[in-house]
Amino acid sequence: MKDNIYIVKKNDNLYDIAKANNTTVGILKALNNLTSNILQIGQILKLPSSNVEQVVPSDYLIYTVKPGDNLYNIAKNYGITLDELINFNEQGTTLLNIGEQLLIPIKDNNQENNINNNLTYVVKPGDTLYSIAKRYNTTADTLMDMNNLNSNLLKIGDILFIPSSNNYKTYVVRTNDTLESIAKKFNVSVEDIMLINGLETDDVTVGQIVIIPN
Repeated sequence: MKDNIYIVKKNDNLYDIAKANNTTVGILKALNNLTSNILQIGQILKLPSSNVEQVVPSDYLIYTVKPGDNLYNIAKNYGITLDELINFNEQGTTLLNIGEQLLIPIKDNNQENNINNNLTYVVKPGDTLYSIAKRYNTTADTLMDMNNLNSNLLKIGDILFIPSSNNYKTYVVRTNDTLESIAKKFNVSVEDIMLINGLETDDVTVGQIVIIPN
């Protein structure tokens, strides 16, 4: 437990404490039920741990920054604006560190969670523009035009807009979700969800965006 707490010292502030612990002001405030940024010397703060999702309100999720991430793409992927993401986490900079955690508000977990009502897709190992286009009954040229791509080369973690369709919606995985429980929630099969998302196993992680067929 000792490793997951911080005792406030003279001249400390939430931003510096968050930065030193690869987290954000928003997460620290949520974990410690703080309503302001004012700290007292000797105050004990909880720090994020592997089970941080258990103490964060259910209408938020924890996102851990991965290689290649930037604030714009993270915000776009979760259907919020860049300003909302920065202000919500009280980021003093747009620079991110791998492993840093962001607190993301979930606006509506049962609707298309993207801009202009288009789906978003996160590129996975083995994906090609052609295979993604085929999966969503569109063309590689359409995907290139929609995403302003100059070539058909993709990088793992890239976020693509997919033409909107009444046949799909997106769902953000929350704590205690399983692929089976998600499938049951939307009255579809686990196999259909795995197929449309290109999943090789039925493992899902908190914050993952899953495309649901109608």
